[in-house]
Amino acid sequence: MDGVPNFTIYNLPPSPPRWDNIGIFFICFCCIWTTFVFAGMAFCWYNRNSPILKIRGLPLSFTAILFLHSYWVLAQLVYPIGGTMSVVLAYDIQYFFMGIWFPLGIALFHASNSRFLCVAKLQKQFTNDHQIQVRCNGGGSSWLCRFRNISYSFRIMTFIGLGMIAQVLLTVGMWLACRKYHPTFGIPGTEIRGATLPEQMVDLGRGWEWWPSVLWQVIWTWMVAPYLLWRAWGIRDTMGWRAQTIGCCISNLHATPMFLIAQYVPAFAPVNMYYPPSQWIHLSVMMFEIFTVFVPVFQVIKLNIQRRKVAASNEKWESSSQITMFGSIQLSDQERKGSTSSRGKSDIMDNLLNNEMSDHLYTIGALDYVLRENPTPLQNFSALSDFSGENIAFLTRAAAWKNTFSGDFRGEKELDAYNAALQLYTEFISPRDAEFPLNLSGPELRRLEDIFEAPTRILCGEPVVNTATPFDIEQPPPTGTSDGCSSGSNSSTTRLRAKYTGEIPPGFDHLVFDSTCSHVKYLVLTNTWPKFVDDMRNQSRRSSESGRTFDSNDSDQTLASRVTTYVRSMF
Repeated sequence: MDGVPNFTIYNLPPSPPRWDNIGIFFICFCCIWTTFVFAGMAFCWYNRNSPILKIRGLPLSFTAILFLHSYWVLAQLVYPIGGTMSVVLAYDIQYFFMGIWFPLGIALFHASNSRFLCVAKLQKQFTNDHQIQVRCNGGGSSWLCRFRNISYSFRIMTFIGLGMIAQVLLTVGMWLACRKYHPTFGIPGTEIRGATLPEQMVDLGRGWEWWPSVLWQVIWTWMVAPYLLWRAWGIRDTMGWRAQTIGCCISNLHATPMFLIAQYVPAFAPVNMYYPPSQWIHLSVMMFEIFTVFVPVFQVIKLNIQRRKVAASNEKWESSSQITMFGSIQLSDQERKGSTSSRGKSDIMDNLLNNEMSDHLYTIGALDYVLRENPTPLQNFSALSDFSGENIAFLTRAAAWKNTFSGDFRGEKELDAYNAALQLYTEFISPRDAEFPLNLSGPELRRLEDIFEAPTRILCGEPVVNTATPFDIEQPPPTGTSDGCSSGSNSSTTRLRAKYTGEIPPGFDHLVFDSTCSHVKYLVLTNTWPKFVDDMRNQSRRSSESGRTFDSNDSDQTLASRVTTYVRSMF
């Protein structure tokens, strides 16, 4: 009709913002959820030295969340203010966010989450049945062997970096080639299709230029995520990391299929007016944030409650002078043998399910008894479930060192003791050499560095790992050296081959690790030990409910029964 303007996507005037009830809901929901997410991130960062959070690598996780959340915020603004800008500009923003910003966030998220598999694998070195794997000799091996020797963090970030470079080049190149976004240049035949404005709007949101982004999402959600899901399924950790990995992988599977259905199925047109197709992707983003931010928050709060419970238990039993009895009472041979008898098996069930004894099992006395009598089950639990196997390994190794060198420290024996202590320092304490450095206070770490750091650098050379946090992005270490240390990503199995023969620094004696052991033992008491006791009790309860009996050859159950029987014998 004459006098009626012929609007296209290139000359459609902006519309006023829609401040109806739906628009107000999207704005309020965006502000409230963003506040919760950033409050949770701030809480995690404030507690970043907690054992639960320190091992997760918060910088990488939070970077991924920031990328994903910024795209999520953009989607919430589509309905209320999306029409205030030109149509082409609005689709340009969505195209680049969906083609670059969102895939980068997903890639960083999976890189951060796959640390779970790396940590679980490396912690197996602290179990008794772990077999040290022989690495390739980088000097005379193939490039594939040398690449496998590079640290996990560097490898995964190399793959992501190469993938994102290809994704950016492909996204920008396809945008430049597609004339629907810029009619003045581009490949002929890629112009906008449709005679009417609605048809042009539909064609603008579809087309071959969107498929690289969709393909990238399919790769991460339907190939990488199921692989991580399969690898993490058999791991039973106490920090919610497995639940986070599985939850994020499963909750993301619907995103790309639902986006394509909403985009291409005409029946979804009424829904798309209020719930844009990209919102199906952003629903999975919210699940990412729940599992990555709020699950760790819950775990930290749970740990703090657990610590108060342990402190109350120790205070209760200290006040009644019961803990000292652990040092004076010893199990007789008959009691030890009786724990595996048929009658002992029945007592095991009763004792482990006896709530009256539960508080006493959380005390330092019970922990000392286990560390002295049989630390193997606790060692395996801490490595395989709590990812803190370095703590128990250090306590047992330090106790063995002190028993060996607690006598005369004069002459050559003092030098032997110092070299053995230097081994403990490089494997468990040094932030520059240990794969899982102990979580020590600043003053304690500086005290040990004054005694051991200079000789360590003489034998090992300059460090190749991040001195602040383990498992962060580091440069690829050499695969073999000629100095006193073996190096590479397998640094946890480092053994000092050369011996230090120089002057022993002042401050070294047979008590050098006592304060460190006290600190580490407190960390175990308030973090790993209660989880171990609860796990033993839960296993006994499940066995009782299923009508099965304990296997006397099960070291975990035997240890738990011995501790409980020992505590009961005190009354």
